[in-house]
Amino acid sequence: MAASQNRGLPAQDETSVWVWDHDRRRIVWANDAALRFWGEGSLLDLIERDFAPADPATVQFAQLLHAAVTAEGSEVRVRLLLTPVGRPQRVEATAARFALSDGRTGLRIEAIPVATGAAQGSDRMREIFETAPQATALFAEDGSLLVQNTAADFIFGTEGLSGLAQRYGARKTARDALRALLISGSFSHTTMLNTRVGPRRHRVTMRRMLDPVTGSLAALTVFSDTGEREEARRLSAAIEGDAEAALLSSVQAGVAVYDDALKPLYLSDMAKRLLGVPVDAATPQLGRLFPRDKKRIGDALLTIRDGRDDMATLELAVQGQNDAARWVQLQIRRGGWRGAGAWVATITDVTDGRRTAIAVQRATDDRDVAMAAIGVGVTILNDEGRIIESSETARSLLSDGEEGQRLTDAFDKAGATMFSQVFEEESRNDAFTVQRASDGAKLLVGISPKDRFNRHYRIVTLREETERTTKPGIFESKEAVARASHELRTPLNAIMGFTQLMLDDPSPILSENYVGYLQDINESGTYMLRLLQDLLDMRRIEGNALSLDSDPIDLSNLTRVIVREVEFAAKKRDVELTLSLEPSLPAVLADLHTMRQALTNIIGNAVKFTASGGWVRISAVRRASGAVEMEVIDNGEGMTGEELAIALTPFGQMVGSHQDFGGAGMGLPLAKGFIEANRARFEMTSEKGLGTIARLVFPPNRVVTPEASG
Repeated sequence: MAASQNRGLPAQDETSVWVWDHDRRRIVWANDAALRFWGEGSLLDLIERDFAPADPATVQFAQLLHAAVTAEGSEVRVRLLLTPVGRPQRVEATAARFALSDGRTGLRIEAIPVATGAAQGSDRMREIFETAPQATALFAEDGSLLVQNTAADFIFGTEGLSGLAQRYGARKTARDALRALLISGSFSHTTMLNTRVGPRRHRVTMRRMLDPVTGSLAALTVFSDTGEREEARRLSAAIEGDAEAALLSSVQAGVAVYDDALKPLYLSDMAKRLLGVPVDAATPQLGRLFPRDKKRIGDALLTIRDGRDDMATLELAVQGQNDAARWVQLQIRRGGWRGAGAWVATITDVTDGRRTAIAVQRATDDRDVAMAAIGVGVTILNDEGRIIESSETARSLLSDGEEGQRLTDAFDKAGATMFSQVFEEESRNDAFTVQRASDGAKLLVGISPKDRFNRHYRIVTLREETERTTKPGIFESKEAVARASHELRTPLNAIMGFTQLMLDDPSPILSENYVGYLQDINESGTYMLRLLQDLLDMRRIEGNALSLDSDPIDLSNLTRVIVREVEFAAKKRDVELTLSLEPSLPAVLADLHTMRQALTNIIGNAVKFTASGGWVRISAVRRASGAVEMEVIDNGEGMTGEELAIALTPFGQMVGSHQDFGGAGMGLPLAKGFIEANRARFEMTSEKGLGTIARLVFPPNRVVTPEASG
């Protein structure tokens, strides 16, 4: 029987060895023991085995690869749970980095099956403890937390409640409980405990035992929430009627009951907490709870009493003790209480949602005011092109712009056709001019891109296109920027040219210090010229004035060229560069100059911000949808969401980054602008301490298919 259960798996002392290619999600080599472990007849069969992205084995191997790459030692040891032939199998695994034939980094895994049976009793007990439905924890003699299971994590949280005293909220109470336990060997009582949702009444049951790790006395403690049971008992005794009982027994909201004269009959503990009423206080009058909203509540009750509505929903402010307003939602309906009619209200906290709505509205108002000051109107459209909301300036420019109307109704026929065509595009759209139907006036229109973040609405900006009557500022005119660029380039080119001549033949200069000064002048001039070009490019991007030549470009070849250019910097910083490009990757339609600069900035940034000993992986594949996707992944220090937003802003730099790495903070914003100008999508994600992923996606209509090229 035992032999049949283990058929196809290697013996316990037999080591299975295989090599994992993470980029392709494939096992590319294995010994005979590994073939038996995975239940495959040959190495070719195993190589063809598919590992889905969500397969637990794929996830575990990805974590192992990251650990092996970042580990100080050469190997990583860990226990894995795999399902090679349809049933779970634990293995003791040793993993190490492995150089694949094309230079990429893979993973070599040695695995020995873990025996099952009595010898694994400790593991079994650990799993039982972890998956037990009751909150269970082990505390030391001094009350400090040694370990707790997932159920306890869910109830009490993992932060701020490190010991029994914090859980009780009083050091003396915790000390008395531990003293009683150590004397009698067991202890049980019911008390209020601090939980993630506030104080809740629990039954605490303790047993004295020896810590299996240290051998010291410890307290095995089980927590059972009795608050819900007591609440249900009180409600069951007071409520009549199945519908009202179901409503009032809800633990998700507070409950308030008033008679026809609005005399208080019942207020649940949850409702008292939401309304700031002491738990032991009597139920207050509704008018005292919401003195400023008596009329609103009265009107709502009248609509229900007259049969105009079945239920009224109100959002009301409750003034807290610290003057911080809290908003609650009241859902009021007719019900029953002990055989008589009553008003029943469920109460929920909507503070976070209300504050978010207020903040969004304020931001919208500030935006509209700022844009109105420069004559720009803002209109929000749904995915059918109908108006959801318009600023006052937009309504003035459209001569109407009422909610529900199609925006194209305000344009002439040609303008409506052009707007509809651009509206359907998903990539970044340039500003364009249309004529107003009412008087033929020209309007400059801009449409926000349609992407995965705003699928169901589009923001449209409108401005009347008129001749300027005042002298434009230096950054308001493309011609002015171009002239300034030309005027600054001339002296810079002279400075760089003469200093380079002197550096080529420094023999007439007697002082070595002066040679160093010349070098500094030359490098500063080069930096200023590059910064000037970046400024000009950024101005062109923001003004949709880039001149692009979209031709089929070999993305694979371009990437290899750029990687060769940054290889020296990577080796100097001891950063490993790996390149994984899908064979026969199709060409994409793009401007070669801007794409080269964008990829250079992205890959160079990844190398620059990765610490010594780290790695940068560059890959490009064609997806099933026909899109071409490139990723640049590093295991650098990463960024928070706020830092990432700064990094994508022109001249945006985190504190200390300029001193450590140099640069003006234009690399990533320029890369993003160039990629989007080439009708591709740019995404960047980062996590502090783990690294950064830069992804650019050329949609199918920007990919050159063999049929199209032929």
